[in-house]
Amino acid sequence: MSKIRVITPIISNGFRDDSHLKASLPQGCEMSMVFLENGPASVESAVDEVLAGPGVIDASLRAEAEAMQVLVIDCMLDPALDASREAVSIPVLGCGETGMRSAAEYGAFSVVTVLQRQERAFRELADRYGLSDKLVSVRGIGVSVLDLERDRKGSVAATIRESLRARNEDGAQAIVFGCTGMLGFSAPVAEALEWDAGRVIDPLPHAVGKAHMMAESGGGADKLRYPDPEPKEIRGFSNWPALESKMEEKA
Repeated sequence: MSKIRVITPIISNGFRDDSHLKASLPQGCEMSMVFLENGPASVESAVDEVLAGPGVIDASLRAEAEAMQVLVIDCMLDPALDASREAVSIPVLGCGETGMRSAAEYGAFSVVTVLQRQERAFRELADRYGLSDKLVSVRGIGVSVLDLERDRKGSVAATIRESLRARNEDGAQAIVFGCTGMLGFSAPVAEALEWDAGRVIDPLPHAVGKAHMMAESGGGADKLRYPDPEPKEIRGFSNWPALESKMEEKA
């Protein structure tokens, strides 16, 4: 069994129906999920990303201490992804990086997300991952993260509308959802686009599947690229004994 920990970097436990994720788990995948105790209600801005960071690092350290094999950060904006990779010695996958890289394998792709304000963030992520030449558009459906499930039918319809525009107007050959709260939207979107399911990437189950394969193959963390942080005093985060211990050992 692979042991995968999904870290949802918000405090809004129960904001979506996770049955779609559990139903899609690969055979032999043991997945557990945690939300933050302190942080933002949702991640839709740079401010939210910063507020989520400490909790994501803390959850990563706890997961490593609990013998998890691979971690998945359950947010397309990849909050604290690099920081978590430095903090722990096990692989950490970001839904944003994993989903966008897979979408780019089909050629031109679009991110269909919740709010248009996230366009800058996704274009910066695409540039960071070397995919800016493949990202043809970012389209918001005008529904916030926490409102996706309040009118699921309307949210799916809006996602289909913008996905069709991404294909017809922008030339997208694949779609990746810009929010893991759009869990389970891929089937109706692929049907409306008349595409095979692989071209519409539901980022959370996609990342969990990749994490499972990584755990089974025995892939490790890249500590040459993401070395442990340098030892120094940390104030205000007394719940990070694992990180402080690592720093003391390095000193």
